[in-house]
Parts: sequence; C-alpha cells; structure tokens
Amino acid sequence: MSDTNCLVERLTQDAMEAARHGQWDQVIALYDQRLSQGLQPSLSLHSIQVLMESDRWLITRVQEVQEAINQHLNDIQEYRRRLGILKRQWAGHQTGTVRHLLTI
Repeated sequence: MSDTNCLVERLTQDAMEAARHGQWDQVIALYDQRLSQGLQPSLSLHSIQVLMESDRWLITRVQEVQEAINQHLNDIQEYRRRLGILKRQWAGHQTGTVRHLLTI
C-alpha cells in the first residue's frame, strides 16, 4: 500500500473520530485534505470498500445530528410560542391590575 493510500485511510479514520466527538469543523478539514489527495487509482478493492463504509457511517452520523438539531429547533420554537402566550397573558393581567388600582 502506498503512503498516499495510508494517508487517505488515516484522514478518513481521523474524520470518523472527530465526528464521534462532534468536531464537525475538523471533519470538514480532514475530508478537504483527503480530497486534495485526488483520485487514487492504486487503492485496493478492500481499501475502497473500507473507505465507502466509513463514508456511509459518516453520512448516517451527519443525518442523525441534523435530525437532532431540527428536533431541538422545533422544541425551541414551541417554547418561544408558549412564552409568547404567557407574556401576553402576563401583560393582560398587569394592565387589568393597573386599571383597577386607578379606579379606586
């Protein structure tokens, strides 16, 4: 196996490890480095299969993280909606209390 092939595999493994730790900027940087190595016609079939499996794992992980982020955004949107309702209710109570005090 050539040094370039080892480098491509190492970059992929490092990217997977960074993804496990949520270091997405590092994942992008490592894949950019891997891409800069260009196509590797000398890669063995086994190496190609390992890289493809690693890429599929990473794609699945990215999709899982995107789903989690979307769920959190939906939760935040619901909390903001509820807070808006409470704020309007609170403002309504405050106005009523002030009017009542003014009429005494």
